Amino acid sequence: MFWLRRSAQLLGQRQQRRRMSAFRMPMMYPKLDDYSLVHLEEVRRFVRDCLKRIGVPESKLRCVSEFLVAADYRGIYGSGLNQLDLYLNDLHHRRADMDAEPEIIRETMASAHVNGNGALGVIVGKFCMDLAVEKAKKSGVGFVVANQSNHFGIASWYALQALDHGYAGLVMSNGAPMMVPPRSKVSSIGANCLAFGVRGRDSYFMLDMAASMKDIGSIEWAVTKNEYIPHSWAADESGYSTSFPTLAMRNPRLASAGAHKGYCLAAMIDLLCGVLSGANFSTQIPSWRSNASGKCPNLGHIFFAIDPDFFTPDFMERLDDFNECIQNSCPVNVANPVQLPGELEMRHMHLVEKLGALPYHKGLLRKYKAIAKQFSVKPIRLFQKDDELIPGH
Repeated sequence: MFWLRRSAQLLGQRQQRRRMSAFRMPMMYPKLDDYSLVHLEEVRRFVRDCLKRIGVPESKLRCVSEFLVAADYRGIYGSGLNQLDLYLNDLHHRRADMDAEPEIIRETMASAHVNGNGALGVIVGKFCMDLAVEKAKKSGVGFVVANQSNHFGIASWYALQALDHGYAGLVMSNGAPMMVPPRSKVSSIGANCLAFGVRGRDSYFMLDMAASMKDIGSIEWAVTKNEYIPHSWAADESGYSTSFPTLAMRNPRLASAGAHKGYCLAAMIDLLCGVLSGANFSTQIPSWRSNASGKCPNLGHIFFAIDPDFFTPDFMERLDDFNECIQNSCPVNVANPVQLPGELEMRHMHLVEKLGALPYHKGLLRKYKAIAKQFSVKPIRLFQKDDELIPGH
């Protein structure tokens, strides 16, 4: 009987390999044939049109479209247009309230507790960071905690709001349990994210990370591109590491960054964003994709705005010196110099400026061609060589 079971296992593995044969190894420099160029303004137009079709108020369209395009502009494709369908789904099933506005529950000169009222995460996040900045103007530091919110995308988008005012920004959020703690075979904590950004005179520092090796958006993006993922990213439903993103997407089991260190970081973020704010935490949070309850997942976020001049008048010069010390570190390979957090994103932004448009994978564009038909909106128009460039896009 053993050999029968073993034969069945081997047959199943061969069938699985055939199903996965469409995947390929990721390439450092993607094939240009796999990508098409799209104007940034055309992407914003498409996002606005889709949101209009489901009744999102005009006053919120610009904020949401800017936020999604910003992720792609920075090269974080897993969290940009790639996730528009999930936001549309949340709004359609009333997990996010398109008419809701966040409100302040209580506040002091330097802090505030905000109820998101089930609004879109980007609406809650922008409101909270604006509030934190206003408090930092008066007190040197602004600290805002929010609950009753939804997924809010890339945390660095909110940190950049603080940078626009000359402040440092620190942002954190919890999320659905997708990460496996060490010694566990089930996901019980989110791949919780954080971003910290601050500007110098000639340079800046922008950390944007999840507590997992890679977030779920990166794995979704690998599915879109039909690429394998490294074994270190995630496990399949059996608890074994996998290189197939489709298997990693089933009941996700993401690996923590740095083993117990990433797990401890995720736990700290969940304590601040979930336990402290009064939001859901750990396994209380429903899966973003399988939440069919029609209820807000009640995510929590925290936002810090810090006025560096309140503490050190020559902070900007000191930051430039700090960044220079790091960048001047002797590299292992002179062709690959040491980079600062945020430098890869900056290089992608320069690439977009050079191209005059965003490079999108054709798999993603096919997906949104179908969604355009579903919502009866004009499909995304591809960039043509004779198109006139739009200053500032």
